[in-house]
Amino acid sequence: MKTFVSIILLVSTFSFSQNQNKIDLEKLKTKVYQLVNEERSNNDRKLLGLDIYLKKAADDHAKYIAKIQTLSHEQTDAKKQSPKERVYFYGGNSFVLVGENLLFTGIKDQFYTEADLDTLALKMFNLWKKSPNHLKNILDHQYFYTEIGFSIDWENKKIYAVQVFGTK
Repeated sequence: MKTFVSIILLVSTFSFSQNQNKIDLEKLKTKVYQLVNEERSNNDRKLLGLDIYLKKAADDHAKYIAKIQTLSHEQTDAKKQSPKERVYFYGGNSFVLVGENLLFTGIKDQFYTEADLDTLALKMFNLWKKSPNHLKNILDHQYFYTEIGFSIDWENKKIYAVQVFGTK
């Protein structure tokens, strides 16, 4: 019986890690980040730099909204309730201005090639670009830093993305 349970756990773990590797999130982030900076450049805005505190806040909130399956800028944890509080929670106390873009979109249960990642990144970027409030954050001249976090819900075939913006 113990062997059977061990095999089930091993297969479940392998299956989970296989799913996690279907989309290279670091490459996806780089592609979305490049699209955002191209848009800023095309609109005479300074390029956004990356920041580890914004990354931690973006990753945290992406996991949170995937878990609750709802887009919300707020969390129930009082220490991480707002985007700025999340950045501060992770040590980004030098940020005086923080903004946030959220989205989710459908994904396919497949291994994503470079071309698939390009398509997904463009789809995500365009969702933000076509929304006036999201585009406003992307083009806001007051922001100098950004980061993007993702969380994948394979069961419902969705990817959640959080882009955090900041100014020190």
